[in-house]
Amino acid sequence: MLFSDVVGQEDLKKELKKGILNGRIPHCQLFISREGTGGLGLAIAYARLIIEGQNPSESTRLKLSELKHPDLHFVFPTAANKEIKSKPISEMFLNTWREFVHKTPYGNLFDWYQSLEIENKQGKIGTDDVESLINKISLKSFEGGWKVAVIWMAEKINLNATNKLLKLIEEPPINTVFIFVCESKDSLADTLVSRCQTSTLSPLKKEAVELYLKNKGVEGLKAKNSAINSSGNLRQALISVYDNDQNQQFEQWFLKWVRTAFNVKKNKEEVLELVNWSKNISIKGREVQKKFIEFSMNLFRNAMLKHYEIEQLVNFNPTTDINFEGFSKYVNEKNIEEIHKELESAFVGIESNGNPNMIFMDLSLKLTRLIQ
Repeated sequence: MLFSDVVGQEDLKKELKKGILNGRIPHCQLFISREGTGGLGLAIAYARLIIEGQNPSESTRLKLSELKHPDLHFVFPTAANKEIKSKPISEMFLNTWREFVHKTPYGNLFDWYQSLEIENKQGKIGTDDVESLINKISLKSFEGGWKVAVIWMAEKINLNATNKLLKLIEEPPINTVFIFVCESKDSLADTLVSRCQTSTLSPLKKEAVELYLKNKGVEGLKAKNSAINSSGNLRQALISVYDNDQNQQFEQWFLKWVRTAFNVKKNKEEVLELVNWSKNISIKGREVQKKFIEFSMNLFRNAMLKHYEIEQLVNFNPTTDINFEGFSKYVNEKNIEEIHKELESAFVGIESNGNPNMIFMDLSLKLTRLIQ
């Protein structure tokens, strides 16, 4: 992964390169990167430039390109699966990780969990992972230069692990860089954020997304429409081109959900259908449930934009027989804020290991009231 492989983020790339050339490399950095904006790829490209600067040999380049360089370390969320059944840490999954990065550099946490095949579990970065990193970082550099640790999805670091990391960051070994990558810093400890130099990646321009897709062989009009509908999220653009099955499934769930909620007013027995709907969703993995809630948030947002005829900002194209225009009439300034609030609350509940059946049933009843 090189800077040239990272779509957009040109200003940030220039700043990072300038820092290396001037010998100003902060030992602890935080990249805040919304889904599909390229934080992981940028972190790897930056790490590669730092390490190559000390030893620009062909052997070094090859090891870095394969993500196998001894001075480049990775930490990421893990959980037990069929192969690793106890005390999972990042280094146990490095082969899977390398394959994931090479195949889906713009993948998100949901994609990673699918690669791990951890079923309904949620990953974390715990103290065992941090202790392993401390042991590796404390060793002498393999090539006598810089050592770089990339910590991806830093939101998943638990409190005990954060405290161990803080001690390491406060007294880092010489020529060591820590790069934290997260989608939002809200879940990170303030003590960790305060010790980092923070950079925020921008949503990608639709022209950059369109060009990337065309270079991948996507037909012109399809590339253009996918770029427009991506809202600056390259992952979403790629899904719309290559794999739209998930969004189609979510749309079918949403359609069933909303239709039943509307029917409750005419027939109280439809509440039983909401109960069944909630049960069906509750048996899906938590990451799937969270992605569905995010999908629903986006659909409600688009419905409101449609309601107020702000067509240029609408990026939802139905794939089912949902009457999107008719539905949008029920989403307005009187209920959108509360709908969004309830969806956010449900998201937090799922993420906090709440009972999904109860969460979705409660959400369904509240949605029934709000849209009517």
